[in-house]
Amino acid sequence: MKKFLSRKIIKVIFSIAIMGSALPSIYQDFAYGHQGEWIHYGMVLVGALYFIESLLWVLDIWKS
Repeated sequence: MKKFLSRKIIKVIFSIAIMGSALPSIYQDFAYGHQGEWIHYGMVLVGALYFIESLLWVLDIWKS
Protein backbone atom coordinates (compact mmCIF):
# COMPACT_ATOMS: atom_id res chain seq x y z
CA MET A 1 0.00 0.00 0.00
CA LYS A 2 2.84 2.41 0.79
CA LYS A 3 4.34 1.84 -2.66
CA PHE A 4 0.97 2.62 -4.24
CA LEU A 5 0.57 5.82 -2.23
CA SER A 6 4.08 7.03 -3.04
CA ARG A 7 3.42 7.14 -6.80
CA LYS A 8 3.46 10.65 -8.25
CA ILE A 9 0.16 10.27 -10.12
CA ILE A 10 -1.62 9.33 -6.89
CA LYS A 11 -0.13 12.38 -5.17
CA VAL A 12 -1.22 14.62 -8.08
CA ILE A 13 -4.79 13.29 -7.98
CA PHE A 14 -4.92 13.68 -4.21
CA SER A 15 -3.50 17.22 -4.44
CA ILE A 16 -6.08 18.31 -7.01
CA ALA A 17 -8.91 16.77 -5.01
CA ILE A 18 -7.88 18.40 -1.75
CA MET A 19 -7.28 21.87 -3.15
CA GLY A 20 -10.33 21.67 -5.40
CA SER A 21 -12.58 21.01 -2.42
CA ALA A 22 -12.10 24.61 -1.27
CA LEU A 23 -13.25 26.18 -4.53
CA PRO A 24 -17.04 25.55 -4.40
CA SER A 25 -17.61 27.78 -1.37
CA ILE A 26 -15.74 30.66 -3.02
CA TYR A 27 -17.54 30.16 -6.35
CA GLN A 28 -20.96 29.90 -4.70
CA ASP A 29 -20.43 33.12 -2.81
CA PHE A 30 -19.43 35.06 -5.93
CA ALA A 31 -22.14 33.50 -8.10
CA TYR A 32 -25.15 33.58 -5.77
CA GLY A 33 -24.31 35.88 -2.89
CA HIS A 34 -25.73 35.64 0.59
CA GLN A 35 -29.23 36.77 1.64
CA GLY A 36 -29.68 39.19 -1.22
CA GLU A 37 -26.16 40.57 -1.02
CA TRP A 38 -23.79 40.02 -3.91
CA ILE A 39 -21.01 38.72 -1.70
CA HIS A 40 -20.58 37.66 1.90
CA TYR A 41 -16.94 38.02 2.86
CA GLY A 42 -17.20 35.39 5.60
CA MET A 43 -17.76 32.65 3.02
CA VAL A 44 -14.90 33.89 0.87
CA LEU A 45 -12.68 33.88 3.94
CA VAL A 46 -13.75 30.34 4.81
CA GLY A 47 -13.04 29.19 1.26
CA ALA A 48 -9.65 30.92 1.25
CA LEU A 49 -8.73 29.36 4.59
CA TYR A 50 -9.78 25.92 3.36
CA PHE A 51 -7.60 26.43 0.30
CA ILE A 52 -4.59 27.50 2.38
CA GLU A 53 -5.06 24.56 4.73
CA SER A 54 -5.34 22.20 1.78
CA LEU A 55 -2.28 23.69 0.12
CA LEU A 56 -0.19 23.29 3.27
CA TRP A 57 -1.41 19.73 3.70
CA VAL A 58 -0.52 18.87 0.11
CA LEU A 59 2.92 20.48 0.43
CA ASP A 60 3.56 18.39 3.54
CA ILE A 61 2.56 15.23 1.68
CA TRP A 62 4.84 16.06 -1.27
CA LYS A 63 7.70 16.77 1.13
CA SER A 64 7.71 13.20 2.42
